[in-house]
Amino acid sequence: MGSSKPPGTLGSDAGVVPVDEGTLVRSNSPPPRAVGAVPPAIATKAGTRNGGCPCSGDERTTLSGLDKVQSFSGDLPSPLQVMNYTQAKDEPVRSFVPDKEIRLWIKQAAEYHGVPHLMLAVILQQENAPGASLYQKLGQFAERSGQTIAGILDEALWDIVPDKLAGGSSGFANMKRATLRGAASYSERVYARKPIPDNVRFRMQGWDSDTRVPGEDWRCDLYYCAAHLRELIDRVTGKVCHNGALSRDQLEKVFASYNGSGKAAEKYGRDAINLLSNAAAGKGNLYFYEK
Repeated sequence: MGSSKPPGTLGSDAGVVPVDEGTLVRSNSPPPRAVGAVPPAIATKAGTRNGGCPCSGDERTTLSGLDKVQSFSGDLPSPLQVMNYTQAKDEPVRSFVPDKEIRLWIKQAAEYHGVPHLMLAVILQQENAPGASLYQKLGQFAERSGQTIAGILDEALWDIVPDKLAGGSSGFANMKRATLRGAASYSERVYARKPIPDNVRFRMQGWDSDTRVPGEDWRCDLYYCAAHLRELIDRVTGKVCHNGALSRDQLEKVFASYNGSGKAAEKYGRDAINLLSNAAAGKGNLYFYEK
């Protein structure tokens, strides 16, 4: 396993609108099939391409009016310098992954699933609480690590770990196991696209990193998160195979849906829009966004 600065525990930036600390642990996520589910009638109406899937896989969602958002090329502020990452078979053993490379992974995951790079960067910053205290960050890291270990054990020991532990929110993008698996399945069924490309999926000694356990490999977490954003975009716009620009209202609803439903999710959506607006106005940084 490689190691690096964990994007899961960020530092603070006074110029960025603080994220509600209540979103550190998401408790109101929707059930996996309630998000982005495609009824058979809709899928049939959309057509059948790519082996029966309604979408071509070439669809791209875009954002307009955000050209002024600046790249961030500095250090990812983080008190812990570790992350779960399985190295490629032709990659030399290393103990450090540069921040620039992590941000490149984020861009690649967004491009692969046809979602805006900025959206994925905002979600990651929201889920990794730049305004939290050091103790909260350490607690968050410990909690997510525990959830990941429980998920791995559950897979190895025939589902004996209670779902409350094994299926909790974890990993780089703080996704629940059921939500992650629903997004991966959606990508396969609707877009005829593997959730993770083969060059990222298959690692050293033939290891298949598409385990669908959040947090087991943080680079894979990025692709699962991007797949879920694609799923949510279709749901919010009401268009399977969405291709085109999102309105501001749609963007906010997608952000809110990532958190779940209800007032906490609505606030999450507003915070995400504020974070993006501040970055566009030069009043804050998006730590995970590098053009």
